[in-house]
Order: sequence, then C-alpha cells, then structure tokens
Amino acid sequence: MKRNIVRGLGLLSFVWLFGTSLYAQVLSPAGLEMLKQQKFWLHSQNAAGTVFDDTRNYSNVNIGYGIEEGDFHRPQEGENIKSLNVGSEGFLSLKDVYVWGKFSFEQKNVNNAGYNASITDPFRGMPYYVVDLHKSKWRNQYYDLEFRVGTPIYWSKIAFGLQGAYTASIATKQRDPRVDTRFYTLDLIPSITYSIAEKHKLGLTFEYASIKEDSRMSNANNYVDQDYYELYGLGVAVRGIGSGRTTNYFGHKLGAGLQYNYITSRVNLLFEGTYTAKVENVEVSFDDPKKDASVKDQSIQANVSIYNKGNRYSHYFKTGYYFNHIDGIQYVSQRDNSESQKGWMDLFKSIRSTYRLHVVSANYSLYKNMGEEYSWKLDASMMYKKYQDEYLLPNSTKRAENLYFGLCGKKNVALSDLMNNRLLLSISAGYNKSLSGGYYYGGSHADYITVTQIEKLDNNYLTSNYYQIGANITYSQKYRTDKKANIFAKAGYDYVKTNDYNFDHRSHLTFSIGANF
Repeated sequence: MKRNIVRGLGLLSFVWLFGTSLYAQVLSPAGLEMLKQQKFWLHSQNAAGTVFDDTRNYSNVNIGYGIEEGDFHRPQEGENIKSLNVGSEGFLSLKDVYVWGKFSFEQKNVNNAGYNASITDPFRGMPYYVVDLHKSKWRNQYYDLEFRVGTPIYWSKIAFGLQGAYTASIATKQRDPRVDTRFYTLDLIPSITYSIAEKHKLGLTFEYASIKEDSRMSNANNYVDQDYYELYGLGVAVRGIGSGRTTNYFGHKLGAGLQYNYITSRVNLLFEGTYTAKVENVEVSFDDPKKDASVKDQSIQANVSIYNKGNRYSHYFKTGYYFNHIDGIQYVSQRDNSESQKGWMDLFKSIRSTYRLHVVSANYSLYKNMGEEYSWKLDASMMYKKYQDEYLLPNSTKRAENLYFGLCGKKNVALSDLMNNRLLLSISAGYNKSLSGGYYYGGSHADYITVTQIEKLDNNYLTSNYYQIGANITYSQKYRTDKKANIFAKAGYDYVKTNDYNFDHRSHLTFSIGANF
C-alpha cells in the first residue's frame, strides 16, 4: 500500500514537473548547476527562506544506469552493484506560494554482499542487526519524495514554510537465511523567517521525523538450519542457528535549526546550525515482543556558505562541522508467564557502547562567468573525518582518522548558440591519507566472524590510504530551435586505487539521459 502511494505521488510529481516547463526558460546543465548552487536557502532546512532566493522556474528529469565493482569496499557492501534510477526535480513560483519538489526511484541489484541478514542499510547508525556467514545477492528498491512550500513575505517582515520528505526502501536477501526488510522515514520541518533589515534575515526551523523498519528472516530450505550472529557492537555477538528472527525497529526524531542570511547584489552569506536527537528501539518478534536494545542518536551540524558574484569571476566557499554521538543501550529482560503480566518484562538497561563521528569539511569553487552559465570552474575540497567507537565493558575499541584532499576542473564548451549546444567536460582527482586508527577486541568469543572478519575488514577499509580519479562528459542541446527544452546525455567514470591490506580498487561507471527546462 505504501509503495503504491509513493509510486502515485512520484507519478504526480513527474507530470507536475512537465507542466512547469511551459513557463520556464532554457537551461544548460552548467547553467542549472550554477543556478542551484547560488540559492542557499534551497540547501538549508528552511523552506520559508525560499522567497529570498529569487529562484527562476526550472525542471529536470533524468534516467540513469550505473555499474560499481571492485574489492575495495566495506564488508557489508556488494562486490558488484548494478543500479537503475529515475529522478525529477523542479521549482515553480506561483502568485502567492513557492513550490519545490523532487522524486527519485532506484533499483539496485547487489551481488556478493556479506555480513548483513537484517536491515536495508547497515551504515545508518543502527549497531543492532543480524549477520550470517554467506555472501548473497540483494534486490533493493529506494523511493525518495521531497517537497518544500514557502509563502511570500507578510507585513514586510515574516514568511512561513514547510519542508517534508518521505523515504522508503524494500530490500530482500536472496540466500538462506533470507530477509525481507522494509524501511521508511517521514520527516516534516515547519519554518519561519524574519527580515531584520533589507540585508539581514533570520530563520528558525523545527523538525519531527518518524522512523520504522520491519525485518523478517526465514529459510527457504527448512531442512537445513543456518548459522547467524546477533550483533551488539564492535564484534560482540550472540550466535544462533535456525531461520533467524523478526525484528521491529521504530523511533522518533526531534530537531531545531537556526539560520542567518546576509545578502547584497554581490555577496550572499548563509549560516545554518542544526541539532537533532533521535531515539530508536529494537524489539525482537512481532507476536511476542522482547525489547532487546535502543539507541540515542544526537547530531550537531554547523555550516557557513558564501557566494561572491563579480563581472568576470564568481567565488563560492563553504565550510562545515558535523558531530554525531550514538549511545548503544542494551536491555536485560525476563519472561513472565503469569496471567496478569504474560510477556517479557524489562529488568535493567544500561549504555554498553558509544559511537562518535567528527567531520570537518571545506570547499572552494572559482567560476569564469558566461552569461547565466560558467565557462570553466575549479573546485578544491578538504575533509577531515574521525571515528571513535567503544564497547565499554569488556572494553573494545575501533578508531579511524582520515584526511582527504580533492581537486576538480570543469570546462563548459559552447559549440553553438542557435541550438544551445554545450559540451561539459569534467576531470577530478583526490587523495586520502589515513592519520591513525586500529581495532582492539577485549570481549569473549574472539574467534567469532564478527571479530575476525567483519570488524577487522571494516577497520582495514577505514584506515586505508587511496587515490581517486574521475572524468565526466555531458552533451546537451535544445530539443528544437523553437522549443525551450534542453536535452542531455552524460557518461562518467570514477576509479579508486589502494594497495593497503590486500585491497586493490573500486570503479564506478554511470550513464544518464534527461532534459532541463
């Protein structure tokens, strides 16, 4: 039912986007990229700030195909991934309201994925899931629907807005113990902005999200029991045999954000700070639920973005800090079979593990202006990332500290103005330096695969040095001389190489076609 609703909403958004093209002007891929990067409120959580972006109408639809392969990946990722995706996005300025919408669908065929027999995304901050011994195929589908609605300015001071997102996924493991898991989040962010003066704006947001995932394990061959491991963090696990378990993940998230914007004809600056707190529970079995664990997940994020538009050159700079802290809480339960209290009773709970992540990033872009597009663009980026994970007693630790540098150059070649023919070329390179890291296990059952394989391989991946190169080429032109639609075809290739820990490489090849309006 939920899947049908998402498909219906996606179809409506697709039709709506085509409708907006009747009023929009032609945009090349470089023009659309430059337009979106300048609109800072669009990238914030605050939909009420849309009125200050002064964005023109645009639409974009695309369909793409990708192939990813190679042995340099985290243990739970597939050795080979083939994906098909469809996406649409558009902005429409009506008389009294500003509307933005986005929909995407992706089908992923994942081959030889290991160490996950429980949840759609083992990297989403949930340490309590189930793993098994065998690599398997996964068939995953992802649906993502987002919208923003903003009002004009009332009383020359105040604007209101609402941002929403519905994300759903269906994932199935193809080998015993098989898994059918369904995940969704519903996120709503009401917002308000206040114009302090002509150049100074202030914004405030509130966030509420609901999270749910149903995971059901079973065996297709009932004559052969399978080994599996229930994870409790950093290699600590309980071993089981059979068809596995059903698990109910559910939780809520609350958050708030603050924005400040300084804007003139040449300078646009936006600061945004956000805080979110999430509690997610883990219950084993739907028929006779037993509370097994929960997480308290807190995140703090602060970003500053600056755009300076000159006559010949424009500059863009963004820097940010992100901190995530997760407390892993385990429960001790007892079965009560009395008539009045039949079921599982929670006797004790405590924080048994902590997971911390620090990320500091900075990006600078230099544009050579060419009307509403750019002639060329240079990007430089840096990211510092530090993991600090700990199981408290008996003590185990996993740490990783990395520094990444990246460079990217783009050239937008104007082949003809009659049909708006453009060739957008891009090359990029990056290098990751592992500064420190390591994994130490101090618990029992040190011979389990959760210690000897999963955490060891993941630590090897997180502490590897590697370099990365990539190239993209996009050709675009108008559909017809008397039409404002701009069609495009794009191909891209990224290659990651390392020699650490017997890893070799990872490559990603993508193709896509689409249209801008």
